[in-house]
Amino acid sequence: MKKVCFIIPNFFPIPATKGGAVETLVTNLINVNEKEHLIDFSCVCPYEEKAYEISKSYKYTTMHYIKLPENTAKLDFSDETVSDNFRIYMDEVYKVLANKSFDYIVIEGGNYLGYEYLIQKLPSQKFLLHMHGNVAGDERLLRNYKFFIAISNYVKNYLTSNKIISPNFVRVVENGIAIENFTKKVSEDEKDELKEKYNIKKTDCVLMFCGRTVPQKGIKELILAFKKMKHIDNCKLMIVGNSKFGNEILTDYDKELIEISKDVSDKIIFTGFIHNTNLYKIHSIADISIIPSMWEEPSGLVVMESMASGLPIITTHSGGIPELVTNKNAFVLERDENLIQNMADKLDYLYENPNVRAEMGKESKKHSVKYSKENFYKNFVNLMDEVDV
Repeated sequence: MKKVCFIIPNFFPIPATKGGAVETLVTNLINVNEKEHLIDFSCVCPYEEKAYEISKSYKYTTMHYIKLPENTAKLDFSDETVSDNFRIYMDEVYKVLANKSFDYIVIEGGNYLGYEYLIQKLPSQKFLLHMHGNVAGDERLLRNYKFFIAISNYVKNYLTSNKIISPNFVRVVENGIAIENFTKKVSEDEKDELKEKYNIKKTDCVLMFCGRTVPQKGIKELILAFKKMKHIDNCKLMIVGNSKFGNEILTDYDKELIEISKDVSDKIIFTGFIHNTNLYKIHSIADISIIPSMWEEPSGLVVMESMASGLPIITTHSGGIPELVTNKNAFVLERDENLIQNMADKLDYLYENPNVRAEMGKESKKHSVKYSKENFYKNFVNLMDEVDV
């Protein structure tokens, strides 16, 4: 049986008690492995008390928690330098791994190039890089990693575009979600209570954005499109999330979003961070999911979650997102000078055509099965068995 160790960035713990896409994905792999046990997992990640308590139930994953000094677990996505915070974390990771042996150590996101600091200290280990973002091929990547796992064809093509890294050393393993978390039944009374909490009328059409409140997610463009809707008086827009996952802060961008929403503040709801395990409740009162990414989104768990919830989707032609949806369950808009108006038009169209919303929602639910955590785990295990480096 293969022995595989995950190294998680120095941000959030496993299991994903504080959110994070990478952390959620690894948690899904671990949870399915607890039932299937086709691999012996180990995992190195930052310590958090709640995560530590939950992890005590793991039988087939050995957790190694690192307690970091205060203020060192800051988000740091730089891939050019090794910050002091990252170096402190890597030194602790090395202490954990120094006398252990694995078939593969899988780096799960974070500072891809910065991990060279650790990799050079462990020359006998085989490091694989799980590519959760867009990085072009680089001689240092080629030198340090034996194989690459891409979360979409877009990421793979981006990585191999300059021909430094061969496509033969890259495999696409599409992400997967806990579909059951988004198909839970929510009673009408619960929905009514939730709508009352957020001051949503029973007759309102609920539009939902879910994700980090950062410029590349296109929330500003969505709010401007919402304000252009002909049917805005009959709609509510929910902005679900904040900029730092479970670490609530108010950024300048958050303040800008609040400012441009002032004239329709009774129509826009900023919920703040809601943990993944409770998102299904918000999804249950939503009628449309909007994912207006303005950057090249590598993939998108929120797309899969929206589909599992049976929601029609409006999104953009962004990175790997078009790979996830079909023309039966989503409108994919170009990110051009007409985006805001086109988004408003599609929102009005779906408001005016509830039958179309329902049909698109059915297609979403049907298509979402492809992205179950079980399929994700099966494909990951197959790769661990097949890769030979």
